[in-house]
Amino acid sequence: AGEPEHFVASGRGTVYTYTVTNQNMAPGFAEACPYVMAYVDLAEGPRLLTNIVDCDPDSVSIGMAVVASFVTTERDDGEAFAVPVFVPA
Repeated sequence: AGEPEHFVASGRGTVYTYTVTNQNMAPGFAEACPYVMAYVDLAEGPRLLTNIVDCDPDSVSIGMAVVASFVTTERDDGEAFAVPVFVPA
C-alpha cells in the first residue's frame, strides 16, 4: 500500500455496489429507513463508502452516475462538520 495522496476530487462518480436498509432498530438509523449505503467509484479512482440520498431507493442501480453533496452537522462547540453523500447526477 502506497502513501496517502491528497487530490481535489470532481465529486463525480458511479455506484459500484449498494444495499437498501429497510429496517434498523438502532437509534439514529431507525428513523432514516429506508436508506441506501453504497460504494461509489470516484471519477479520479478511489472508492468511497457513502449514502445515496434524494431519490427513491428503488431507483438506485449499479453503474448509476452520482455527484457529491454534503450533510452538515453542528457540534456542541459551535463548529460544524460535513459528511459527503451522493445524489443522482
